[in-house]
Amino acid sequence: MARVGSRRENGLQGDFGEAWLEAVAAGSGLLHGRPTSLDFQKADVQLIYPGHASKTRYPTVLVQVKTTVGLRGPSDGVFSYDLDIGTYEVLRQTDHAVRRILVVIGLLPDGDSVRLTPEGTLLAGRGAWVSLEGEPPSGNQATRTVRLPEANTLDQEGLERMLKTYGIRRSMPAPDVSAWE
Repeated sequence: MARVGSRRENGLQGDFGEAWLEAVAAGSGLLHGRPTSLDFQKADVQLIYPGHASKTRYPTVLVQVKTTVGLRGPSDGVFSYDLDIGTYEVLRQTDHAVRRILVVIGLLPDGDSVRLTPEGTLLAGRGAWVSLEGEPPSGNQATRTVRLPEANTLDQEGLERMLKTYGIRRSMPAPDVSAWE
């Protein structure tokens, strides 16, 4: 990850974050893949729990991955990230058939995010996830600072918790209809 900021570098950095999440998912026994060929729906990676959770077979979420060198924190157990308004507005919606999750991966400033050690290859950096579903609209024009709990880890335990919380079926509100009218 040499020069941060160029268009090419930002694309490679984003691809690295998506591959990182998929590697962790694969190592954790979770199913993963690309949901579509174009990112119109603000979803880079689809994660699936291969089994049952809360009476839902194969709990699934769509994940928007952001990769940055500027991940702030953790402070008081929370990371902070400035998310672009367009993505914020999509991720805060409550009417997605498959729920959306934001994952932010913070790379090391020196660009040394892949290290070869005697024990194997190490991905170096930190990250977390959060659901923005139901958040209020933003009055900002460019970015909105989002808070990602440090406890929402990008490991097997954290990803399974994400899927078992946000990947399961949810009840839909019943319309106000009178059978007698």
